[in-house]
Amino acid sequence: MDTVITGIGQRIREMRLRREWTLDELARKTNCTPGFLSQLENGKVAPSITTLYAIAEALDIKITDFFPETIHPPKIVRKGERQTFRIEGSSVIYSPLMDRLPRATFQSFILTLLPPNQGLQYDEERAHFGEEFYYVISGVLRVLLEDTFYDLFVGDSIYFHSSLKHRLVNHTDHPTVVLSMITPAIF
Repeated sequence: MDTVITGIGQRIREMRLRREWTLDELARKTNCTPGFLSQLENGKVAPSITTLYAIAEALDIKITDFFPETIHPPKIVRKGERQTFRIEGSSVIYSPLMDRLPRATFQSFILTLLPPNQGLQYDEERAHFGEEFYYVISGVLRVLLEDTFYDLFVGDSIYFHSSLKHRLVNHTDHPTVVLSMITPAIF
């Protein structure tokens, strides 16, 4: 039987035994037979989604808790493997912290904002769908939000809805480096 099915069965057994339930007790709570549950725990049968939901509800867990980590393995980007880029003329250097994932709901970067004399003038303020988070690693980041600006220093962070007109500015003579997390993913 498939290793995913075997993994699901093993997780069901582990969770059932952690609660010190017998197969009969889990069967009563799920409207399954003890024989079916035994076969499921041993990887001999595949459960339907409905059955998995019933078992998850009985065990008071999410259905996703049954699936092995190999379905969504961790994504690692090593420092030396990061692809840094800069849009021509821009004063911002982008260093993505994760590869573009098809189902990712956010994207994270290390942004380096160069001093004003090292790039084109800053764009106008923008508003769009999403959310943004910035954490200052070095330098000073000026965040313009609507009619207000905030100067953020090393260790400061800011979160806001991107529907507010906004702009990031480095108004100093030195680069500013920030950790950025935005949703939805843009690149």
